[in-house]
Amino acid sequence: MNPVYHNMGGRTARALSGPGACQLADGRWQSGKLRLEPSGHLRIQPAEGESNVYQAGEVQGFTLKTDTFGVVRNVHTPSQRIGAAFAQKLYRYGQFTAYKFDPRYTGATETFLGMETANPSYAMDLVLQPATGDAVLVPTGRNAFTQTMLRLVGNCPELATQITKGKLGRQHMRQILQTYARWQQANPQSATN
Repeated sequence: MNPVYHNMGGRTARALSGPGACQLADGRWQSGKLRLEPSGHLRIQPAEGESNVYQAGEVQGFTLKTDTFGVVRNVHTPSQRIGAAFAQKLYRYGQFTAYKFDPRYTGATETFLGMETANPSYAMDLVLQPATGDAVLVPTGRNAFTQTMLRLVGNCPELATQITKGKLGRQHMRQILQTYARWQQANPQSATN
C-alpha cells in the first residue's frame, strides 16, 4: 500500500498519510498509520488503541512507506525562523544531512494581503542539517550560494576553489557533501563541523 500524497504542488497542503513507523525522541518505535498534518504534527494510529500526536521536537524521525523524514532545527525561511520541523531526508554524508523541506507542513503562517494565512506558499527547498547547530536553507542565487557554502565547507581547499570559480553549484550538492565528508575523514584536525 503506497502513502497518499495530496496536493503537493498547490498553495494549500493536505495531510500525507500511509503506513509507517516513527522513532520517538527517547528511541522507542511506534508503528501504524501515520499522518503528517499541515499543522506540523505527526499523528500515529496504531493497530489497536488511541492515536498519538507528536510535534517535531518529540520525534527523531519517521518512515512513511518508502520515504524517510527527519527533523530540521532552526530553519530560517524568507519570512521567519521555524524552531523544529519535519522534512524528507534525501541523503547524508559525513556531518551533513540533506532534506527536502516543505514549509507547508510546519504549521507556519504568512501574511498575504494583510491577512495571516496558514500554510506558506513558498516552494519546497533544499536544507542542510549539520550534526550540531542550525539547519541551513541552501540559496538558489549564485552569490548567496557561494557565501553560504564557503561558510559551511570552505575549509576544504578543493571545494573552496571549485565553489568560488562557479564550477560547483546547488545542483552538485550531493557531490559537494561527499567530497567534504572524504576531506573530513582525511583531515580530522581541520574539520570544524
